[in-house]
Amino acid sequence: MFALIDVNSMYTACESVFRADLKGKPIICLSNNDGCVIARSAEARPYIRMGAPYFEIKSIIKQKQVVVFSSNYPLYADFSNRFMAVISQIVPQIEVYSIDECFCNLTGMDALYSWYELGHKLKEDVFRCAHLPVGVGISSTKTLAKLANHAAKTWKKTRGVVDLSSPSRQKKLMALVPVGEVWGIGRKLAKRLNQSGIETALDLSRLPTSQARKLYSVVLERTVRELNGESCLQLEDIAPAKQQIICSRSFGHKVVDYELVRQSVCAFAERAAEKLREEKQYCRLV
Repeated sequence: MFALIDVNSMYTACESVFRADLKGKPIICLSNNDGCVIARSAEARPYIRMGAPYFEIKSIIKQKQVVVFSSNYPLYADFSNRFMAVISQIVPQIEVYSIDECFCNLTGMDALYSWYELGHKLKEDVFRCAHLPVGVGISSTKTLAKLANHAAKTWKKTRGVVDLSSPSRQKKLMALVPVGEVWGIGRKLAKRLNQSGIETALDLSRLPTSQARKLYSVVLERTVRELNGESCLQLEDIAPAKQQIICSRSFGHKVVDYELVRQSVCAFAERAAEKLREEKQYCRLV
């Protein structure tokens, strides 16, 4: 069994830990140089889109009384470490998937708790020790655990925990989830699947594996198997090498000076190359 634990609106949650007065208020975090929106609290999402340039939304911020923070990556990293440490004390093995989420191996944990009880213990311990709200999804494969986590964060009635160990519950949830929400299904692939009549995760689970491989890829075949309860993906103890390195900033205003853009591109290309050397990697294209 696997669990996926994901912090709700990680960056804005970290910023509000020390500000009790911000509870229930719309909050956003901006990228380096305060260029664009990189995180939104649930209260801010109806008004502000992800990636919106800061200079374009100042009137909305004022009108809706949105609280704005510049990004503070050392703070977020510190909270991420606390979050992972709490989880590591409870479960036998974790895979740090990103700064705000991790997969857990739950082998043997059912001798101590029901899956639902374990999910709530993880959720409550993280909030008590790291002060971060999380969603917990539990199921027999990583793909289904990711789907369960999606449900835990989407529907309030779940109280942030979904136990998807039952095949009947798996099918019920998959019938409600668009295929584009399945882990690993991007927009282009979702569009192709939709054109073939595959609209939901349940539709995808019914696709013959041989057809998934032949018409699409071995990766999609693996996803289909995972949706049917066949575990094909194990936890990774060591994070895989980065497939891309990005170093960028957004200007806080419209830029028409070519020389300014050229200098910025040169500076960030140099910084990206430094990161590449730190990773002891090579690249084919800059």
